[in-house]
Amino acid sequence: MNINTLLIVATIGAVGFDLWEEAAVLVFVYSLGNVLEAYAVNKARGAIRALMELVPKEALVRRDGNEIVLPTDEIGLGDVVIIRPGEKIPVDGRVISGSSFVDQAPITGESIPVEKKPKDEVFAGAINQRGSLEVEVTKKSSDTTLARIIHSVEEAQAKKSSYQR
Repeated sequence: MNINTLLIVATIGAVGFDLWEEAAVLVFVYSLGNVLEAYAVNKARGAIRALMELVPKEALVRRDGNEIVLPTDEIGLGDVVIIRPGEKIPVDGRVISGSSFVDQAPITGESIPVEKKPKDEVFAGAINQRGSLEVEVTKKSSDTTLARIIHSVEEAQAKKSSYQR
């Protein structure tokens, strides 16, 4: 039993009482509802894609005294990531060297950049503004604050009951 069953019963009932205009309005309104639902679902998926694009796919990492570019999912706990001005922060971590202002609006909603200095926490997806930062990775790319937000949104969308839709 779902909304389509209700539509069919109501339409048959309207036709049975020779109310053709009402039957047509019912079909139109329910069809419009389905179109609007599909639009809302696609918009939510677009928002999730936009969140996923906040995190860079690779980052400059210092390992064993060498600087190498690695995909973010290969960056391990304790690695040191170098973030230059204008770059997005690839993983959650703690600043160990440098200072800068970081735009965290995509993650926290703060309207102005926040100053970050050694021992401060930074979030994946935030944008480094002015200075260079060296950040020790405290969470894997799959466990960052942003990844948890994306997971929560996807989970909420998937658990929507047919009545909510």
